[in-house]
Amino acid sequence: MIKKTISSASTTMVINASKENVWNKVGFYEHVQKKPSWMLRFSLPTPQEVDGKHEQVGDTCRCKYSDGGYLTKRITKILDGNRIEFEIIEQSIRYQDSIKLLGGYIEVEEQGDQKSIINMVTYYDNCIKPKRVAGYFINKIIKTMHKFVIQDMQTQLSLNICSKNEAFAR
Repeated sequence: MIKKTISSASTTMVINASKENVWNKVGFYEHVQKKPSWMLRFSLPTPQEVDGKHEQVGDTCRCKYSDGGYLTKRITKILDGNRIEFEIIEQSIRYQDSIKLLGGYIEVEEQGDQKSIINMVTYYDNCIKPKRVAGYFINKIIKTMHKFVIQDMQTQLSLNICSKNEAFAR
Protein backbone atom coordinates (compact mmCIF):
# COMPACT_ATOMS: atom_id res chain seq x y z
CA MET A 1 0.00 0.00 0.00
CA ILE A 2 1.27 3.45 -0.94
CA LYS A 3 1.18 5.96 1.87
CA LYS A 4 -0.28 9.29 0.76
CA THR A 5 1.20 12.60 1.77
CA ILE A 6 -1.17 15.52 1.34
CA SER A 7 0.82 18.60 0.41
CA SER A 8 0.09 22.03 -0.99
CA ALA A 9 1.69 24.67 -3.16
CA SER A 10 0.74 28.29 -2.67
CA THR A 11 1.47 31.41 -4.72
CA THR A 12 0.60 34.99 -3.82
CA MET A 13 0.96 37.88 -6.27
CA VAL A 14 -0.26 41.46 -6.64
CA ILE A 15 -2.32 42.44 -9.70
CA ASN A 16 -2.81 46.04 -10.82
CA ALA A 17 -6.60 46.10 -10.88
CA SER A 18 -9.56 46.40 -8.55
CA LYS A 19 -10.77 43.34 -6.67
CA GLU A 20 -14.02 43.33 -8.66
CA ASN A 21 -12.21 43.36 -12.02
CA VAL A 22 -9.79 40.64 -10.91
CA TRP A 23 -12.63 38.47 -9.61
CA ASN A 24 -14.32 38.69 -13.02
CA LYS A 25 -11.15 37.27 -14.64
CA VAL A 26 -10.55 34.39 -12.21
CA GLY A 27 -9.87 31.20 -14.10
CA PHE A 28 -7.75 28.07 -14.07
CA TYR A 29 -4.76 26.84 -16.09
CA GLU A 30 -7.27 25.37 -18.55
CA HIS A 31 -8.73 28.80 -19.32
CA VAL A 32 -5.50 30.62 -20.22
CA GLN A 33 -5.28 31.55 -23.89
CA LYS A 34 -1.55 32.14 -24.28
CA LYS A 35 1.05 29.41 -24.82
CA PRO A 36 2.61 28.02 -21.61
CA SER A 37 6.32 28.56 -20.95
CA TRP A 38 8.84 25.89 -21.95
CA MET A 39 9.06 24.72 -18.32
CA LEU A 40 5.31 24.18 -18.11
CA ARG A 41 5.15 22.45 -21.51
CA PHE A 42 8.04 20.18 -20.50
CA SER A 43 6.69 19.28 -17.06
CA LEU A 44 2.90 19.39 -17.47
CA PRO A 45 0.54 18.30 -20.21
CA THR A 46 -0.96 21.39 -21.82
CA PRO A 47 -4.69 22.12 -21.93
CA GLN A 48 -6.29 21.41 -25.31
CA GLU A 49 -10.04 21.67 -24.87
CA VAL A 50 -12.36 22.67 -22.00
CA ASP A 51 -16.02 21.77 -21.47
CA GLY A 52 -18.24 22.92 -18.64
CA LYS A 53 -18.60 25.83 -16.26
CA HIS A 54 -16.88 27.16 -13.14
CA GLU A 55 -19.28 29.85 -11.97
CA GLN A 56 -21.50 28.22 -9.32
CA VAL A 57 -21.14 25.61 -6.61
CA GLY A 58 -21.59 22.20 -8.21
CA ASP A 59 -20.41 23.30 -11.68
CA THR A 60 -17.88 20.99 -13.31
CA CYS A 61 -15.21 21.80 -15.84
CA ARG A 62 -13.49 18.98 -17.75
CA CYS A 63 -10.27 19.60 -19.65
CA LYS A 64 -8.57 17.41 -22.21
CA TYR A 65 -4.76 17.62 -22.16
CA SER A 66 -1.95 17.14 -24.67
CA ASP A 67 -1.07 13.70 -23.24
CA GLY A 68 -4.57 12.42 -24.08
CA GLY A 69 -5.63 12.56 -20.43
CA TYR A 70 -8.20 14.73 -18.75
CA LEU A 71 -8.87 16.50 -15.46
CA THR A 72 -12.32 17.33 -14.08
CA LYS A 73 -12.81 20.00 -11.41
CA ARG A 74 -15.97 20.62 -9.40
CA ILE A 75 -16.63 23.93 -7.67
CA THR A 76 -17.26 23.19 -3.98
CA LYS A 77 -17.55 26.67 -2.47
CA ILE A 78 -17.74 30.27 -3.62
CA LEU A 79 -17.44 33.32 -1.43
CA ASP A 80 -18.61 35.79 -4.07
CA GLY A 81 -15.96 38.25 -5.09
CA ASN A 82 -13.43 36.69 -2.76
CA ARG A 83 -12.76 32.95 -3.01
CA ILE A 84 -13.53 29.95 -5.22
CA GLU A 85 -12.75 26.44 -3.97
CA PHE A 86 -12.66 23.29 -6.09
CA GLU A 87 -11.93 19.59 -5.94
CA ILE A 88 -10.52 17.27 -8.59
CA ILE A 89 -13.10 14.54 -9.19
CA GLU A 90 -11.51 12.77 -12.18
CA GLN A 91 -8.04 12.64 -13.65
CA SER A 92 -6.13 10.59 -16.16
CA ILE A 93 -3.15 12.81 -16.86
CA ARG A 94 0.29 11.21 -17.21
CA TYR A 95 1.55 11.60 -13.63
CA GLN A 96 -1.69 10.72 -11.79
CA ASP A 97 -0.19 7.63 -10.09
CA SER A 98 2.73 9.53 -8.56
CA ILE A 99 1.20 12.97 -8.00
CA LYS A 100 -2.55 13.01 -7.50
CA LEU A 101 -4.12 16.44 -7.69
CA LEU A 102 -6.85 16.94 -5.07
CA GLY A 103 -8.12 20.50 -5.49
CA GLY A 104 -7.45 23.95 -4.15
CA TYR A 105 -8.68 27.51 -4.21
CA ILE A 106 -8.19 30.96 -5.65
CA GLU A 107 -8.63 33.94 -3.37
CA VAL A 108 -8.78 37.65 -4.26
CA GLU A 109 -8.25 40.43 -1.72
CA GLU A 110 -8.42 44.21 -2.21
CA GLN A 111 -5.10 45.88 -1.48
CA GLY A 112 -6.24 49.41 -2.25
CA ASP A 113 -5.14 51.93 -4.89
CA GLN A 114 -6.48 49.71 -7.72
CA LYS A 115 -4.38 46.74 -6.64
CA SER A 116 -5.46 43.28 -5.57
CA ILE A 117 -3.73 40.28 -4.03
CA ILE A 118 -4.31 36.86 -5.59
CA ASN A 119 -3.56 33.71 -3.64
CA MET A 120 -3.69 30.37 -5.48
CA VAL A 121 -3.38 27.07 -3.60
CA THR A 122 -3.21 23.55 -5.03
CA TYR A 123 -3.50 20.42 -2.87
CA TYR A 124 -1.98 17.12 -3.96
CA ASP A 125 -0.85 13.68 -2.80
CA ASN A 126 2.85 13.10 -3.34
CA CYS A 127 3.76 9.41 -3.74
CA ILE A 128 7.31 9.96 -5.05
CA LYS A 129 10.30 9.08 -2.87
CA PRO A 130 12.25 10.81 -1.49
CA LYS A 131 9.19 12.89 -0.68
CA ARG A 132 11.05 15.99 0.45
CA VAL A 133 13.12 16.24 -2.73
CA ALA A 134 10.16 15.42 -4.99
CA GLY A 135 8.00 17.91 -3.08
CA TYR A 136 10.49 20.70 -3.79
CA PHE A 137 10.25 20.14 -7.57
CA ILE A 138 6.47 19.57 -7.53
CA ASN A 139 5.98 22.85 -5.66
CA LYS A 140 8.25 24.67 -8.11
CA ILE A 141 6.22 23.43 -11.10
CA ILE A 142 2.84 24.15 -9.49
CA LYS A 143 3.97 27.66 -8.47
CA THR A 144 5.18 28.28 -12.03
CA MET A 145 1.71 27.27 -13.26
CA HIS A 146 0.07 29.57 -10.68
CA LYS A 147 2.24 32.51 -11.79
CA PHE A 148 1.41 31.79 -15.43
CA VAL A 149 -2.33 31.91 -14.69
CA ILE A 150 -2.08 35.07 -12.58
CA GLN A 151 0.10 36.84 -15.17
CA ASP A 152 -2.46 35.94 -17.84
CA MET A 153 -5.19 37.49 -15.68
CA GLN A 154 -3.07 40.67 -15.42
CA THR A 155 -2.55 40.71 -19.20
CA GLN A 156 -6.28 40.29 -19.87
CA LEU A 157 -7.10 43.08 -17.42
CA SER A 158 -4.49 45.38 -18.98
CA LEU A 159 -5.87 44.71 -22.47
CA ASN A 160 -9.41 45.50 -21.27
CA ILE A 161 -8.24 48.80 -19.78
CA CYS A 162 -6.42 49.73 -23.02
CA SER A 163 -9.50 48.86 -25.11
CA LYS A 164 -11.74 50.98 -22.88
CA ASN A 165 -9.31 53.91 -23.00
CA GLU A 166 -9.12 53.72 -26.81
CA ALA A 167 -12.92 53.66 -27.08
CA PHE A 168 -13.20 56.63 -24.71
CA ALA A 169 -10.62 58.65 -26.71
CA ARG A 170 -12.70 58.32 -29.92
